[in-house]
Amino acid sequence: METKQVYTTTFEAARMLGQLLAPEDFKWDIIPDPKLAPAPLVIHVSCNAHFTPFIPHLAHLILKRLGLEAVVVGGPENCCGFPHHKAGDFDLEPKVAEAALNAFARLAPTTVLSVCPDCDDVFSRFKEPSIKFKHTNISELFIDHLDRLKTMMKPLPLRVVPHFHDVSPMRRADTERMLQILRSIPGLEILPAQHAKGFDIHCQTWKPMPPDKQEQMFVEAKTLGADAIVVPYHSCYRQHCKMQLTHGVEIQHYMGVLAMALGIEFDEPFKRLRLLDNVDAAIAELRPKIIRLGYREDEVRKYVQRSIYC
Repeated sequence: METKQVYTTTFEAARMLGQLLAPEDFKWDIIPDPKLAPAPLVIHVSCNAHFTPFIPHLAHLILKRLGLEAVVVGGPENCCGFPHHKAGDFDLEPKVAEAALNAFARLAPTTVLSVCPDCDDVFSRFKEPSIKFKHTNISELFIDHLDRLKTMMKPLPLRVVPHFHDVSPMRRADTERMLQILRSIPGLEILPAQHAKGFDIHCQTWKPMPPDKQEQMFVEAKTLGADAIVVPYHSCYRQHCKMQLTHGVEIQHYMGVLAMALGIEFDEPFKRLRLLDNVDAAIAELRPKIIRLGYREDEVRKYVQRSIYC
């Protein structure tokens, strides 16, 4: 029963908040439709990325600026299996990962683009040789097209501290790609911070950055005169948003910074709701959409408390 509750909380929170926080013009397929094949590029909206759907939405918009079309696939039905690993179902993890990979394969893609470090790690372990498409973090594709992106950028006068993780080759590669993107933006200044390194593979709800280290990162950023701390992962974004309330240093996902340089406007509902610093106020803002989508307000409140006010 306990494991079942973990899955219910994890997946239903993602499903419900994903719909409530998603931009009106951003949709994803839960079950990949074979009629869409071939789809050279697939953007995968991983489970916890549903809490910050503006990030995969920006990924889609940036690809469109490059003239690249992509099919967007999401929902817990396409989970990589990491929540099952976390719940102790080690035998179930590879089965879930293989099911998702086979679902992507029905679209005959050349590349499946990830926005999640957990998905990167898990799919890299369980992707069979029979799966022919490349699975990669979307930052790799941005680097492949960075010269073209540079021609579209406008000056962005922003002083930033990059937050990063370096516990594995994948995390170090993500960090370097994020830094390459930031260095390419005219007018942006990267500040020489010493306390911006994260712990583990990313900042997670169940294993967050230690509070004293988080405080140290924000105090240093404030002292350096940073406008923003830029993070590589949606999980880091969620964990650190609340610190804006006490330190006045903004949290931005690197894709948001890239979008600003490209002149792409976007909303950040997760951040807006968290910075209200009041669950009742957050529910009041969501209420019209809660009613329109037919959700129960008490259920939404539970997930807002757990997944936004974390």
